[in-house]
Amino acid sequence: MKKILLIDDDEDDQLLFKVAIKSIDPTMICDTSTNGKIALDKLKVSTVLPDLIFLDLNMPIMNGFDFLVHIKKEDQLCRIPIGILTTSKNLLDQERTKEYGAKFFLTKPSDFQILCGKLREILSIDFSNDNYFSIK
Repeated sequence: MKKILLIDDDEDDQLLFKVAIKSIDPTMICDTSTNGKIALDKLKVSTVLPDLIFLDLNMPIMNGFDFLVHIKKEDQLCRIPIGILTTSKNLLDQERTKEYGAKFFLTKPSDFQILCGKLREILSIDFSNDNYFSIK
């Protein structure tokens, strides 16, 4: 896995995520978008697609749920694995995102070392099958 996209409107979370990814694998490319619409528009014209998308749920303009619905309609994009990285602990959110095709659901940890450990675990997963992975 060499390219990741984080869709999250919180700039502090974006920075923390990027630092965590670089500490795990300095060769990995990490792009960001502040909402689902911007991300979808970029992805539609991108020549190099991400290997994995991390998606927040609560964002302005296009939230994570709407992004999941829209990306599944795009032939070139619908096979990119998407996982949820959010502050939500809501079981209904977890079930709903799973129904919409998310590969995993991770509530944002407040500790940097825990975040790094969870990301390391996620980056080691083979997303080529259709399984849903519970990250605890």
